[in-house]
Amino acid sequence: MTAPQHQHPQTAPTLDAEDPLLSPEQVSEILGGIPVGSLKKWRTERQGPACLHIGRHVRYRRSAVEAWLHQKDDEGIVWMES
Repeated sequence: MTAPQHQHPQTAPTLDAEDPLLSPEQVSEILGGIPVGSLKKWRTERQGPACLHIGRHVRYRRSAVEAWLHQKDDEGIVWMES
């Protein structure tokens, strides 16, 4: 006789079409051509936009990039030309 196995429901994170995950290359373009290497350096120094590590891949939520950009704008740092 085997003991009953209890299964815990696993909830997968949902992807919001309004808030897509972006690659470092896409974030570089959004930030006006900031080098991908700068994004990597900022990640190690915890200075740039919040990111997610999915396996070996780094992704950024668009909302996190926009929030970080607004924060920098509030601090008087302009990253992109209007």
